[in-house]
Amino acid sequence: MRGGSKAVVALVVGAAVLAAGVAVVVVGAVLVARRLPGHVVLALDVAGSLPEGGPRPLLSEMLGEPPVTRQQLADALAAAATDPRIRAVRVRVGPLEAGFATVQEVRGLLARLAGQGKDTAAYLETAGEFSPGNREYLLASACRRVVLGPLGDVNLTGLSARVPFVRGTLDRLGIVPEFPGVGDFKTARFFFTEKDLTPADREMTGWLLASLRGQLVSGVAQSRGLPPAQVQDLIARAPLTGEEAVAAGLVDGIGDWQEFVESTRTADGRRLEEVSLRRYLRAVGPGPGAPLVAVVVVDGALVRGESGYSPLPVLGGELAGADTIAEALRAVREAGAVAVVLRVNSPGGSAVAAESIRAEVVRTAAKMPVVVSMGDVAASGGYWIACGATRIVASPATLTGSIGVYGGHLAMARFWEEKLGVTWGRVDGDPNADMFGTLDPWTPAQRATAERLLQRVYQAFVSRVAAARRMTPEEVDAVGRGRVFTGAQALEKGLVDEVGGFAEALGTAKELAGLGREAAVRLEFYPRYPTVWERLLERLGGAARAGSLARLLAEGRAPLPGVAWMPPIRIE
Repeated sequence: MRGGSKAVVALVVGAAVLAAGVAVVVVGAVLVARRLPGHVVLALDVAGSLPEGGPRPLLSEMLGEPPVTRQQLADALAAAATDPRIRAVRVRVGPLEAGFATVQEVRGLLARLAGQGKDTAAYLETAGEFSPGNREYLLASACRRVVLGPLGDVNLTGLSARVPFVRGTLDRLGIVPEFPGVGDFKTARFFFTEKDLTPADREMTGWLLASLRGQLVSGVAQSRGLPPAQVQDLIARAPLTGEEAVAAGLVDGIGDWQEFVESTRTADGRRLEEVSLRRYLRAVGPGPGAPLVAVVVVDGALVRGESGYSPLPVLGGELAGADTIAEALRAVREAGAVAVVLRVNSPGGSAVAAESIRAEVVRTAAKMPVVVSMGDVAASGGYWIACGATRIVASPATLTGSIGVYGGHLAMARFWEEKLGVTWGRVDGDPNADMFGTLDPWTPAQRATAERLLQRVYQAFVSRVAAARRMTPEEVDAVGRGRVFTGAQALEKGLVDEVGGFAEALGTAKELAGLGREAAVRLEFYPRYPTVWERLLERLGGAARAGSLARLLAEGRAPLPGVAWMPPIRIE
């Protein structure tokens, strides 16, 4: 017994020593990081999806290299604009998976730096390698100087839209899709029911594409000082070699990375010290006495319950749980915040989840200003929750609106029997007991019931938007029935109040709270970012949910993303 007690004591002491050692390392790292030289070049690597999210725990960063988030870039570039120690900003732009709204947001911050007299320079190994380079070039062009790698191309090839359909696959498998909805523009259901774009779908995709193409052309033209007509001509001629891009005025030079690095290490004849994004973020920030603005992040499809992750293709990814977001909003009301920025990056999902979150947004807005900052997409259920806020700010390229609903099921009895040899014994009970199953097609009475339920949800959606936006139900219906708009178009339709990124939304929140737009504030992020171990458990939980879905499918029941959901529209 004594030996066991000694072992336990030794284990506890060892753990305490380890924890103390880690604490010393962390504190030491923070103290070193907070000391910055007086003349700095801020070095940024911008690539990947630039996910949402606030600051990561320092220990998790030390244990690995998490991806740079959109919020980290926004915080660093906003601080650098007024930081006299930052003389230059060097941006290495890699392959980007982020949407156009995120790219626009980073572009705007880089342009503000240039307007503050900072020397900004971007390096592109290539803008696309046998692939489109629109996003990469659009971001890099915001800098005063753009340098291309020796073998780089500028694949500024413009935009087109691709929308997937699985009806042909379902027909081959003997699966019958039944998906009623409200409005010809509620196109999520067409993913299952059609083989090509319907006239309404084609019209809507056309106006989205036209808006985004116009934004691409005007952004490049403004940054590079070229006439829009010339930019359109260059897009029609692309892809362009490096030499052709220099001659056209799209880039300023060609060189390798080390040459570029050396060229950014001096300013006004003074040698600059290089500081990374993470070191800079740990070195800046307002003091503890600054007013608190809470940032509540809604990222992913809306679901009932807790937030998490789904590994499923097309319908998978981050899941924003109504319980998690509602709890975060309740916590914010008790945290002493002066305002809230609600960052929404969601295609929608469950209408029940959306209404739960919207109700908490309304309660929060009754106590303090709540300003929505829309990301790449804030549509359908994502717009539902936004309309409870005090003010809505969308990036020009945000995909939003999609005020509409749909629902349905896949009738799979033939698939099970003809393709897999699985037959189902039946003992019939109540007439609608299997209405939400995935075996038999609906009867006419069941379809009428489904349409009645969807009309009820649509009317609820319309009434909430009408009250929030001070519109009549008829006016909402005229921009509803599933219509999706870019942020720029949504401003014209009265669905948002302002165009801009997170920085503009934060400035508006400060003003509504009685502060100046440039006032120093502390940002606290909700829900709390999960630890490394919690993220691992989330992934494992996502795998478990996928297994649960497979079991539901085998039982003849499979849930959909939700009645207030927008399908993916790939624009590249």
